[in-house]
Amino acid sequence: MRWLSIDHGTKKIGLAFCDELEMLASPYEVWPMEGETTLHKLVKLTKTECVQGLLVGLPRHKDGVESATAPLARLFGEDLAARTGLPLRFLDEHLTSMEAERLLAQRGVKAKDRKAKLDAAAAAVLLQEWLEVRQNKRIPADRLEL
Repeated sequence: MRWLSIDHGTKKIGLAFCDELEMLASPYEVWPMEGETTLHKLVKLTKTECVQGLLVGLPRHKDGVESATAPLARLFGEDLAARTGLPLRFLDEHLTSMEAERLLAQRGVKAKDRKAKLDAAAAAVLLQEWLEVRQNKRIPADRLEL
């Protein structure tokens, strides 16, 4: 199943895809968050990239409580799912940006270039975690609630 992962933010969103075998998550792009325009572009992207499922990062605090921006991420994901008809899952995105930063640094990406790539890398980290959950638990996507 080919998933599109979204690291939702109020100013920009990071995007990542996985292959159809759900083996590897790869960063795609970082887009500015422009409301309706962004949603319209994402609907087109899901069609051209043959996306079969949507994963949206849900911002939470260390204690698991949703952050103040979590309702915006939920609304955005639900709107996109309604427009595409694709299954939608949310996954706690706590620490994905830190892990993405670490991975970019480890790969030798210069600090000035990391900022531009960080949100897409965070979306890929989130998606890779999702793929591992699906592989380890062997639960179909439509039955797993996170």
